[in-house]
Amino acid sequence: MTAATEAVVGMVFSSIALGPLCALGSSLTWAYGSAIYAQSARVAGPLEVNLTRSLIVLPLFVLMTLVTVGPASVQLLTAPRLGWMVLSTLCSYGVGDVMFYLAAMRLGTPTALAISSAYPVWATLLGVLTLGEKLTAARGVGTLCCIAGVVWLVLLQPQDPAGSKPPESSPPVAPARHLGQRWLGLVLAVLTSLLWAGNGYSIARGASALPLSLVNAVRYLMAVVGLGVVWLWRARKPQSGSGKLLCSKKALRPFLLTAVIEAFFGSSIFVYAMSHGDLSVAAPLSSLAPLFAVPIGLLLRTERINIRRLLAIMLTVAGVILLVA
Repeated sequence: MTAATEAVVGMVFSSIALGPLCALGSSLTWAYGSAIYAQSARVAGPLEVNLTRSLIVLPLFVLMTLVTVGPASVQLLTAPRLGWMVLSTLCSYGVGDVMFYLAAMRLGTPTALAISSAYPVWATLLGVLTLGEKLTAARGVGTLCCIAGVVWLVLLQPQDPAGSKPPESSPPVAPARHLGQRWLGLVLAVLTSLLWAGNGYSIARGASALPLSLVNAVRYLMAVVGLGVVWLWRARKPQSGSGKLLCSKKALRPFLLTAVIEAFFGSSIFVYAMSHGDLSVAAPLSSLAPLFAVPIGLLLRTERINIRRLLAIMLTVAGVILLVA
């Protein structure tokens, strides 16, 4: 968004807190997107899905940047800001996701995801300690309720959870059996939560004064380069995945709309939420994809509601109310 556009949008939505609304919206788009990505990953592989997704939206963000702020906006990418963008990409697409894959291999996806879902705690602490944010009692309780509700919903999902982070999740993998491996998985899951918190924190530090389209163009360019290098390396080993991108019309047609909704629109509002509000509010609200995954699953007839899930939903909603009140 340009400064003028952000000002207009801010005036329109000022009464309902645009930042928290965008954070919630990013959770909703990821809940929807991850359901489609999971189906595509079974056919092409998770790496191929992530790379295809990035290749689709990168030109859109580049075009949006050229049209709205022009090529001269690249000059806004000072060394410190670019450094925060690099750190954000590493904490999400790069090292953070790798850590999660390794943790999920040893603990199973639900357990690893439940532990990693604690990242709003670290993001909140970073905001309070380094950005001067105020952590009120209501925000503290709301954050804990959101995290507890999300973890509960994840643990109630036996397999293929929708995920609790923005657009950089992972496929389900088998749990480990050995005690030593499980302890290692625990450490890796905690490290994952720290890195995911670093993703939001990096955006908060580096993107607040930049056009959203430029921020996402840079992040997805880095993602394409990084994922592309890994994909080319893995393509030499067919046993490690299909080695094919989603290029067929049958596979790509439903994927295109999902990528636009989740990766283009969802990433835009995620960056806005992280860079235009307090992390102590935005981080917990952006981690609620498992909450939205329940009604989406009910609509798709892949989920069933029960008393425990209902209680977990109520706990999460209570946390949201405390955060935005």
